[in-house]
Amino acid sequence: MFENNLTNIVEPLVRGNGCELWGIDLIRGKSKPIVRVYIDAIGGATIEDCEKVSNDINFELPIDSDFIDFDYILEVSTPGLERKFFSAHQMKNYLGEKVLIKFKESNHVLHGKKLLTLVDVVESDIVLEDDDGNNHTVPFNNIHTCNLSPDFQALLREKNEKH
Repeated sequence: MFENNLTNIVEPLVRGNGCELWGIDLIRGKSKPIVRVYIDAIGGATIEDCEKVSNDINFELPIDSDFIDFDYILEVSTPGLERKFFSAHQMKNYLGEKVLIKFKESNHVLHGKKLLTLVDVVESDIVLEDDDGNNHTVPFNNIHTCNLSPDFQALLREKNEKH
């Protein structure tokens, strides 16, 4: 409920600044909770976008009755190259890419933390290929964390070939 209320407040503020809400992480900080808001935009969100969204959230959040006494640290940033996925839908543009996944269930055939290739997204399920070429269909809600794992060496080679 708390997270839904937070999303309901933050999402219109992000959209109002011409960006899209990529996701929100609530992290237990040393002295205060950290609210980490990830934003994206066509062509990528800028530092100015992050600053505007941060200012808007810091203005709006304390005036909402659910958050009047909520003492927090706010961080607004882009998802970055190693972006965390918050839903299966977000993964559709990254087919064929490597993802680093930590699964919730230890008894799953792909238990633990794994580097796998994203093959397909079907509704709320993702299809992953392991190192042996085997495909595994996994409900997104069985994933604890999932991040894009870009091949930086290939990106560097590609950049050097263009110059």
